[in-house]
Amino acid sequence: MKFVANYALAFLAFTVVFSSFNSAEAKRRNRKEQIENSDQSSKEDSSSQGTQAVDNNANDSDIVRAVNEQRRVNFVEGGGMVVTKVLPDDNNGLKHQKWVVRLSNGKTMQAVYNSDMCPRVPVKVGDVVAMGGMFLWTNTGALLHWLHHDPRGNRPDGYVYVNGKYYCKD
Repeated sequence: MKFVANYALAFLAFTVVFSSFNSAEAKRRNRKEQIENSDQSSKEDSSSQGTQAVDNNANDSDIVRAVNEQRRVNFVEGGGMVVTKVLPDDNNGLKHQKWVVRLSNGKTMQAVYNSDMCPRVPVKVGDVVAMGGMFLWTNTGALLHWLHHDPRGNRPDGYVYVNGKYYCKD
């Protein structure tokens, strides 16, 4: 009788442990499926928004390198930069729009766009932009300008790409 009681107790313990394992495993699988479905929805949402840089794989590594080296680069381009601040226009001489972007390394850079040469860019905080132009290191920090065609042909034509549209790219 004692053997049967021990066997029944062991069987009961095994049943409880096994059912707990199955329950935990089912919850884990369910969580994994929810995360995968959420990731897929996020990818579909972001690809349909049209605010991504030219290429989802575009990055700002060349611009980050120029910032880190604090040197002039005749032409550099990159994408995936987030607008953090829109600055007042500079109306001294030629009109320029100005805004600040956050780079992938967390640093910021000012963009200067000649709105006399090209249509105004409807940039706003939170936009993801791609840009190409001349990089300079100034006494106030990193600056990307010549974000438009070069009428003299001294450098590649610059551009701004935001919300699915190029600005000042021929």
